[in-house]
Amino acid sequence: VCFVRLPADQSIVTPRSRCPSCGAAIAWYDNIPILSWLLLRGRCRRCRAPISVQYPLIEALVAALWAAAAWRYGVTFEALAAALFGTILVGIAVTDARTYLIPDEYTWGGLALGLLLSLRDGLPGLGRAALGAATGFALLYAIAWAGEKAFKQEAMGGGDIKQIIYLVDQRPPRIGPKDIVLYVAQDMRMGGSTADAVQN
Repeated sequence: VCFVRLPADQSIVTPRSRCPSCGAAIAWYDNIPILSWLLLRGRCRRCRAPISVQYPLIEALVAALWAAAAWRYGVTFEALAAALFGTILVGIAVTDARTYLIPDEYTWGGLALGLLLSLRDGLPGLGRAALGAATGFALLYAIAWAGEKAFKQEAMGGGDIKQIIYLVDQRPPRIGPKDIVLYVAQDMRMGGSTADAVQN
């Protein structure tokens, strides 16, 4: 729902999900993640038009992320934070690959969530998170500015810049410039791989 509606500035709460072919509202029992798609054999109950396999695949990936977080950290605050941030990153990667857009709901929402959770370590934790986000923003802004001057066109979208704020905001304390450069490189590589997978 998020990677379809957010780029179109639509609410993810209302209206109810609908078949992309006939527009029929999807009942709750036909909207159970993964299970409903399998039971309906990937088709709309009303018009029998095929429904993309991307939906259950992404649902399975998110479920695997939550399971992995619980396995790695147990039933803890760290597991919840890792699962939430992982889910947001999946949304960013898929939406960017499909539309070349990163909606503000992902980036600013992720940043706000990260700053809120950093308060678990008190004001020093909040300060470290804010410093990391500001450093990441400055680095990406400089790269985007230099690229635009060199190539005479936009070299990096605003969504990518805001995304690194969100990413660095989640990193451990004492983050250094070398770490931020590595995170930027990893993010670009992940984005390219995801775009190839979705488009192919």
